[in-house]
Amino acid sequence: MAILETTTIGSLARFVPDLHESIDKALAYQREHGLDLLTDGEQRTDMVSYFAESFEGLGFEGGAPVVLGKVSLRDGPESFSKVKDLEYIRSKHPDLRVKIAITGPTTLGMTCGSRKIESHYRNIMDFELYRDIAAALAPVAKALADRGAYVQIDEPFLSQGYRDVKARVELLDQIADGLPRDRTSVHVCGFVGRPGLVDHLLALENVSVLSFGFAGRIERPNIEHMPNTFEVNGKKLGAGCISVTPMSEAEVGTPEDVASILGKLSGRIGRDNIAYAHPDCGLRATNKALVPLILKNMRAGVDLFG
Repeated sequence: MAILETTTIGSLARFVPDLHESIDKALAYQREHGLDLLTDGEQRTDMVSYFAESFEGLGFEGGAPVVLGKVSLRDGPESFSKVKDLEYIRSKHPDLRVKIAITGPTTLGMTCGSRKIESHYRNIMDFELYRDIAAALAPVAKALADRGAYVQIDEPFLSQGYRDVKARVELLDQIADGLPRDRTSVHVCGFVGRPGLVDHLLALENVSVLSFGFAGRIERPNIEHMPNTFEVNGKKLGAGCISVTPMSEAEVGTPEDVASILGKLSGRIGRDNIAYAHPDCGLRATNKALVPLILKNMRAGVDLFG
């Protein structure tokens, strides 16, 4: 049986001021730590700000992203920052397996709309805002996939609980429509045991991997909410197996902890239904001094799991 592959959710702390040099260092760093499916390290900025620069109807006020009007993609997807960063990677590493994350409509809309909605939408619960964001994201996702990337849609806010969660999840299928299904995933961090959430995600037609965390204090109960229906729904699991919030080396998950989590998940959904292992969430906000140990222990834990 093959050893599980490893990846990250996406973000790493910025390495150096120059963007391209920083992307180079992020790729090298991941390789040095034995990761298999690499990311761009999200070196440009946080997971929201770059949309305010590329989407009509989003902008900044007081340094914070806000909704100013009807949301749409301002220029062609080839001008979108994530696509340009991928093209830079492709120019140097044409055959590299790389995963690019884009922020989903609920997370993006809630983050910007909670600060201000100036016009066009009634309020933060106006679902048209999220439909428009999904429509703007779809050509970006396609441009990334057309350039050979694995596409990960990040929707951390889905774990917060919404009455209309089914409709919000269905927007992800609209973004992923026409993408290579085996290269398309959705990541939801935090606690995913709210009624219906995992079931709705399992029903996605255009997504093959669902990525959750299982190692942090909030995420540990997620193991008990993993049904044995991944295979019948044509899904695999991205398994968050080490916490990203330790405050000291003593709090970093050990290889044995990682192997134990993977073993429990294997017992619930089946070993063959785990796509890859990764930290619970992004590493941008993690203590930089602890990130090497986190990645080292994750790699060792995966090897121990076998």
